[in-house]
Amino acid sequence: PRTRGRPKGACMTCLSGAKPHVCNQKQVVYFIQCRECGEQYIGETDCKLELRIVQHLGEARNSRADKPWGRHMIRHHPHVNIPLQHTIFSNVSVVAREGDSARRKLRRALEIRARRPTINVSAGWALL
Repeated sequence: PRTRGRPKGACMTCLSGAKPHVCNQKQVVYFIQCRECGEQYIGETDCKLELRIVQHLGEARNSRADKPWGRHMIRHHPHVNIPLQHTIFSNVSVVAREGDSARRKLRRALEIRARRPTINVSAGWALL
């Protein structure tokens, strides 16, 4: 189906620079970069990545101070307006696929430790 303002079949994940069909993957650890400043975020989700990206975009668009992307927008891009059907994300990618929730959360924590993304509020699970 064609969605107004974006190419046929393109979802927000695809428009954010993801490889084809990454948006349909579930149970993943993922990477997002801010298109405006290059700061990074590492997340994990059990649901389709496309849904999680749309949730993050809503947090950013609505400047939700209680969420990492909303807080990032308030602090670094308070005057940036994100029109509908547009995104501020770039380089969306899957870092790992893991069906087990505990292992996925651990992998996210390891990625946060290794990459030191600045948008993440927490470091994920505490590592020994």
